[in-house]
Amino acid sequence: MSEIVDFIKENVKGIVIIVVVVLFLLVMINIKGIDLNAPKPESKLVQQVTVESFAIDDSDENIKKMMSGPSEIFCESYLGNSEELEKSCNQLTESNCSEVKCCVYGNGKCVAGDINGATYKTDKEGKLITMDTYYYLGKCLGTNCPT
Repeated sequence: MSEIVDFIKENVKGIVIIVVVVLFLLVMINIKGIDLNAPKPESKLVQQVTVESFAIDDSDENIKKMMSGPSEIFCESYLGNSEELEKSCNQLTESNCSEVKCCVYGNGKCVAGDINGATYKTDKEGKLITMDTYYYLGKCLGTNCPT
């Protein structure tokens, strides 16, 4: 520690001169308004994007249908064509079937139907299809639902 103190004592004049010169330079730079920061590169427009919002008018049924979700569109696309709806419902998984208002899940498969049960009560040969318990929108309906 004494070496440092001895060095400062021997060179005090030079240290004071350097500190004064540095302070003088800082004051002059500040007075002249010299900016020592690197210049920022000039910005250029690469792409312009326009974002528009819209309000849904209660009278526009088409927009309401689109906003209601894929399950509503699925059902409406088969409106008046129960045979095709039956085929499409048969292709749905159990979880997808539970999200569609025009299909029910029962007897191990998804079939066309609604809250009242399956649309078709007989198979292609005319044989009666019994479905005592079925799921509509994920809710168990019928006689044998677990409590």
